[in-house]
Amino acid sequence: MISRIAETGHAVGTAVGYRNLSKKGQRTVKAGLLLSPVLLWLVLYKYLALGYNVYLSFSEMSYTGEFSFVGLANWQQLANDPVFFQSLFNTVVLFATIPVSIAIALGIAILLNQQFPGNNAFRSLFFLPYITMMVAIAVIWQYMFKTDGGVINYFLLQLGVIESNISWFGDSTWALVAIFAIQVWKTVGFYIVILLAGLQTIPEQVYQVAKIDGATRLQRFLYLTLPLLKSTIGVCMLVGIVISFRLFDLILVLTNGGPGNGTEILLTWIYKQAFLHGNFGYAAALSVVMIALAVVVALIGRNLQRSSHL
Repeated sequence: MISRIAETGHAVGTAVGYRNLSKKGQRTVKAGLLLSPVLLWLVLYKYLALGYNVYLSFSEMSYTGEFSFVGLANWQQLANDPVFFQSLFNTVVLFATIPVSIAIALGIAILLNQQFPGNNAFRSLFFLPYITMMVAIAVIWQYMFKTDGGVINYFLLQLGVIESNISWFGDSTWALVAIFAIQVWKTVGFYIVILLAGLQTIPEQVYQVAKIDGATRLQRFLYLTLPLLKSTIGVCMLVGIVISFRLFDLILVLTNGGPGNGTEILLTWIYKQAFLHGNFGYAAALSVVMIALAVVVALIGRNLQRSSHL
């Protein structure tokens, strides 16, 4: 009986304390209660998982879940692993598809921002590759890049660009070029949609005043369009990091990291170390490097947004 009275008194005291808060304080309490499930999810499945991954990078775990602390052994293995450096290089190279795709998308978006017949049809056409399954894209391009009878080699031969067929997936350099081109082709349409939305927020009066002042088309692009699109380009950079993770499917289907680990990226090497070789601790160390690299690219995109004049 006494405990029930105490609980009731505590509840009443809490309610009275809430009512005594200012409107701003009450809104803060409500916002905290509404956000608490999301914050709990972030703590459990993001930050604790990240901390667990860092801890695992200094340990080794068997398939049965048994842990053993190994200190810096996994990091020493990473420093002596030539495939790690190859996969890190390939990851950085393929991260470069983000600015390349954005640059191509910006040029197309400026053209599509004009009014002409079939404008909406062209927008849908460019966006179609992005919503197509990556595995289906990989299979189609695998046939197109075939050494003998492939469409790519056929057209290059007809144009006189090459004198003999290129073994696209028989050479690590050409395989990386092919993966780079496919990723750019797939993602350009998505960036076009975002950049078009950004272009349409720029007032037309800005360009009209610049024309009156005698600014050329190139000057309007360099000193008006680009600065006013910095925030939008920053969003594209951030989203591009997430899109880059889809390269995992593409590489596994096209090359499986070959030839000779020449097209491995950090994601595929992490997967193979963890689930094919059972090196969970070493895979965790590779994951830490992958996360650090993604954070660097994310910071670049964030700085672009903050430096925007919008």
